[in-house]
Formats: sequence, structure tokens, C-alpha cells
Amino acid sequence: MKEIKNFDPRGKMFHFVLDQYSCYNRKTGICSLDKITIDELLKCEFYIGEWDESSIKYCRGMANLFLNNKFSAPADIYFNKKCGHYGCSGGQHRTCVVAHLLKKGAQVKLNANFVEQESNCRYCLMQEYYAQKEKSLSILDRIFKTRKWKTIKNAIEKYETQECMYMFDY
Repeated sequence: MKEIKNFDPRGKMFHFVLDQYSCYNRKTGICSLDKITIDELLKCEFYIGEWDESSIKYCRGMANLFLNNKFSAPADIYFNKKCGHYGCSGGQHRTCVVAHLLKKGAQVKLNANFVEQESNCRYCLMQEYYAQKEKSLSILDRIFKTRKWKTIKNAIEKYETQECMYMFDY
């Protein structure tokens, strides 16, 4: 593991474990940081005791802390060499908030504990797993959409609501 003092998440594809209960964007379809200026973020308070990660206040408050140099805890970021995706074992919100702030032109830094891994990310591993499950179904299971087929489709759908890929392409 190496420590990076100024990790830039832009231009990288991240696997996040975020759902409607842990992300305002996943809950509403609108990111709380998209239509707000740096000046407005500087006026936001970090709400002590605000534990609801899906609240509009959560990432805005965190952004305020970054803008005021009051947040320095490193994110735990890993890079999966086999698929080329990044992930976080801690610090998904920090990584996303910093990417949004950098997009807006803010001079913020994300400290990171960084590790490279030789494997695929969890998202890609699960995609392979479900593809193999689907491939193992008989033609009749697929045509008649049997319980086996529905079970696999429901598992895929549930997985997609809890985990996602996010590209900071700005």
C-alpha cells in the first residue's frame, strides 16, 4: 500500500457499493452536487449527526469540509489491473465529492491509501458469475422463463440496485 497525497479520481472508472439508502443520486436520480456552485457549497454546514448518506445535506456538508481544508482522512482506493477499474474499501463518498469539486474548479485534495490488485473488480467478477449462470440454463428455461431463469434475472436486478460503476469523465 502506498500513500498518495493528491489522488485525482477524474478519468477513472469506479466500482461503488451505493444504493438508494447510501446515495442521494441513487435515491433521486439527481446528484446533490451537480447544480450547486462553490460559493453555495461554502455556505453549507456540515450537519453534526447527519448520518443519512442519502440526504441532500450529506455530500454538500462533506464538500464544505473539503473546501475549508477540514477533511484529510484518506480514502482506501484500489486499482484492479485485470479489468482496469478502481474501487474503494473506504471513502466512496469522499472520492465522489472530490471529483465533483475538481470538476467545478476547486483546489481540493484527496489523500488515498492506494493498492494495486492483479484481479478483476467485484463488479466484473459478478458480471462473469451471472453470465455463467445464464449460460448454464437450458434453452427451455430461457424460452419459457422458468423459475430458474427468473431467479437469476432477479439476482442480477437486485445486484444492479446495490452496486454500480461510475465514471468520473470530466
